Amino acid sequence: MVTTRYGQLRTQLVSESCPNLFAPAVLRDADSNYVPIPVSERLVQCIWYDQRIQTNQLCTTDGRPVRVVFPGWWNLEAGPDFRHATVQVGDEPERTGDIEIHLRADDWSHHGHHHDPFYNNVILHVVLWENRSGTSPRTRGGDIVPQIVLQHQLAAPLESLYDEIDLDAYPYGVGHHGSSCANVVAGLSEAAIGALLDDAGDERFAIKTRKFSRWIHRVGAEQAFYEGWMEALGYKANKAAFLLLAQRAPLGVLLSFLEGEAPLEPKAAARREARPPKIDRQQLASILFGVANFLPTTAPSLRSASSRQYVKRLWSRWWKMRPEFEEYILPGTAWRMHGIRPANHPHRRLGAAVALLVKHNGLLERVTGAIESDGDPAKLFLQIRDPYWNRHFTLGGKMQGREAELIGEARAQEIVMNVVLPFVAAMADTGGDRSLLEKARARYAALRVVPSNSILRLASQQLFGTPRLSRPLFVASRRQQGLMQIFHDFCLNDKSACHQCQFPELVKRWAATPSPGSA
Repeated sequence: MVTTRYGQLRTQLVSESCPNLFAPAVLRDADSNYVPIPVSERLVQCIWYDQRIQTNQLCTTDGRPVRVVFPGWWNLEAGPDFRHATVQVGDEPERTGDIEIHLRADDWSHHGHHHDPFYNNVILHVVLWENRSGTSPRTRGGDIVPQIVLQHQLAAPLESLYDEIDLDAYPYGVGHHGSSCANVVAGLSEAAIGALLDDAGDERFAIKTRKFSRWIHRVGAEQAFYEGWMEALGYKANKAAFLLLAQRAPLGVLLSFLEGEAPLEPKAAARREARPPKIDRQQLASILFGVANFLPTTAPSLRSASSRQYVKRLWSRWWKMRPEFEEYILPGTAWRMHGIRPANHPHRRLGAAVALLVKHNGLLERVTGAIESDGDPAKLFLQIRDPYWNRHFTLGGKMQGREAELIGEARAQEIVMNVVLPFVAAMADTGGDRSLLEKARARYAALRVVPSNSILRLASQQLFGTPRLSRPLFVASRRQQGLMQIFHDFCLNDKSACHQCQFPELVKRWAATPSPGSA
């Protein structure tokens, strides 16, 4: 058998660097004419995605029958391999949760999933080969995860499946995963599909507007807006943590410290009318990083000189203020630090929040003014700088060779779309400012298309059969938002593998209902 030099070096390097974790297995046979195949986790993921298994005889390692109602949505980000799956194990009720795929059963512990809270929602562990140790996988909380071994439950020999499956096409390049929605949508004209997506996009905007209206009623406009953009800086992994931080270190509390007033109780301070302070960057950072539980409890000792000086300056202020905030400090478990791009690390995102507050006194007033004057509110989130965070990703991390923007253009546009415009619409609606409300809605409808993501590609596959067919429809971000709303309303709530989904019926009724402006 001919083996390329690249293949030899690749196998050698992988086996040396990660001998127990990610080295691909090679299936061999005693027959000297048999050509070995590389067996990877991706192959097993494809087999699970296609359900190329003996579904009528599937059972767990302890002998209980397994019925797969829905294999789940393929997750291309950090965390379990498949999300929102529905299975029934034995006589237990159907459960909806995550699926984790491995080559070997032992990989559950080798990969540290038994210590990771983000795997607590795994309801089934799917592996190709049996466990050497015989131990059962457990979550961080100690719950046993049901496990199935596919080795003797495949629909065809493994080498046949390998030859039939195009690994590079998964998950969005395979057409046979389209649902009945694709057939229904295909019967509509391009104009009708566009109008449906616009309508769904407007509904998504209305949902966000209603949410911010409740927030404004609860804590006032300034605090609610602060909570909104802080949550957005957390991205997907740390949205909840950033929101909690904004609630435990309210804008009113920050301003009372920065203005040298007597500290206010956070609940009371959250409702105070914010007024532009003379901001001390170091003091502001000390409070936020301290309440976030990112600062050490004793004097810092770090290798990097720049990091040591920065953290020491924050700590020297924080330890004096800490008693005032003791009960509001976030638990360390609130944050997700692993599986995140360095530029999106929560340390750096909090540094961006500090820089944003320092640069813009009265940020809500500024974004409102930008919308009223037909300016660009995204610019307010761009070009913010911090001497430390422009060249560091974490507290204590090494200095980077070149500067990087704290909030990039794509993220700024997403904040405008998901926070600024629906928030200003909510504020205008609450205050009876019809002109500002219409301007916010118009700006939302005119937002340009944003870069695609895994949810959009997955939703496009479900509704159109392939993401490629939907591209001409997306002339504005509003339609992308509409597609996401449809996906959240129907795909994520359907546990029947599309068999009982109500979206095809909605499309039929929507097409049969005259639009408000028609005669």
